[in-house]
Amino acid sequence: MKKAPLHVFASGARVGMLMRSDVEQDTLLFRYRGGTAPEGAVSLTMPIRADQYDSIGGLLPIFEMNLPEGLLRERLRLQFAKTIPGFDDLDLLAIVGASQIGRLRYAQQSELDEAMPSQDLDEILTYQGSANLFAHLLERFATYSGVSGVQPKVLIRDDEGPDKLTYQGATHIVKTFDPAEFPELAANELICMHGAAAAGIHTARVRLSENRRFLVVDRFDLTAEGRYLGIEDFCVLDGRRAHGRYDGSYEGVARRISDFISESALVQALEQYALQVAYACSIGNGDAHLKNFAAIYRHPEDVVELAPAYDLVSTLPYRPRDTLALTMDGSKCFPDRAQLIRFVRSVTGGSKARAVALLEQVATGVEAALERTREYGQVHQDANEFVELLRRVLCAGLARLR
Repeated sequence: MKKAPLHVFASGARVGMLMRSDVEQDTLLFRYRGGTAPEGAVSLTMPIRADQYDSIGGLLPIFEMNLPEGLLRERLRLQFAKTIPGFDDLDLLAIVGASQIGRLRYAQQSELDEAMPSQDLDEILTYQGSANLFAHLLERFATYSGVSGVQPKVLIRDDEGPDKLTYQGATHIVKTFDPAEFPELAANELICMHGAAAAGIHTARVRLSENRRFLVVDRFDLTAEGRYLGIEDFCVLDGRRAHGRYDGSYEGVARRISDFISESALVQALEQYALQVAYACSIGNGDAHLKNFAAIYRHPEDVVELAPAYDLVSTLPYRPRDTLALTMDGSKCFPDRAQLIRFVRSVTGGSKARAVALLEQVATGVEAALERTREYGQVHQDANEFVELLRRVLCAGLARLR
């Protein structure tokens, strides 16, 4: 049985069709709709053209970018695989296509319906019950959660709090974790994001629930006017599928930044990127891969900037022998001060004095994370083991910096 193609929407406008090939098995095709303007391009890597784009063995990177992974993917597979013969990534995209990170949407109908249930965000932040709240959220929002990442998460729409909005799409990401495998992971990310902001890194806003089981992330791709911005991670910009997120180098990402970020935003983007990488190294983050850096824009013909930092955690407390996600100077070993100075200079093209100044900003951020870790341990004494592990990692990172 032939499956229906998907209509592709960019900022609410229908711009093309995504379909399976009738001729080549395991080949997917995308064709722009006639008359689509340049600002309707689905990706910085896919300008408007008359010829179709094709990919063999999977979706093109921009369409694969937000496919659910981990627990969320398995939940959707179990729910739909029995009723959808030959269930594949295009079927999965059809399920979650109306609610995605970024400006792209997908639907089997020519009209897009982004409406989704609402959720009182305060209920999540203050929840103290014994029932499994995330199971409830997964039941309600799994089919509205076009978001990648192995950590369990869903997209929700909050319309009950002081930030009440008048549109129908998702407003927040809610993350949780397996406490047996990654104790206090939500607090870990909160602490690391706090330190990043103190280092002068533009970050997404995050909040920890009172029961410490959930991290709520405000969507930075959402404007005050209710418009979703375009986002492309560096798997997409490097022409890689998601499984290649650990391939490549931090120097390679810098080159892609120079290729795709607008000239007016490039100097700031390169410094922000250098800060992000140096900070990730200093907090023991072995998961700063290609999908954890992104470009952001209103449309492809507008100014393209580096997205705020997100998904910042210290992995060394859980995996003491962890390495860098990408190579730096040909190695995946965590770098020392001299290596970081060389890296920062190579990325920014600045002087040694400027590189040293940027690393001092990073050190300020690590110190802020250390202070937040100490405060967390004082309030939550049942988390002492995690607090001590994180404290040691941060102290070691600070020593390498100085």
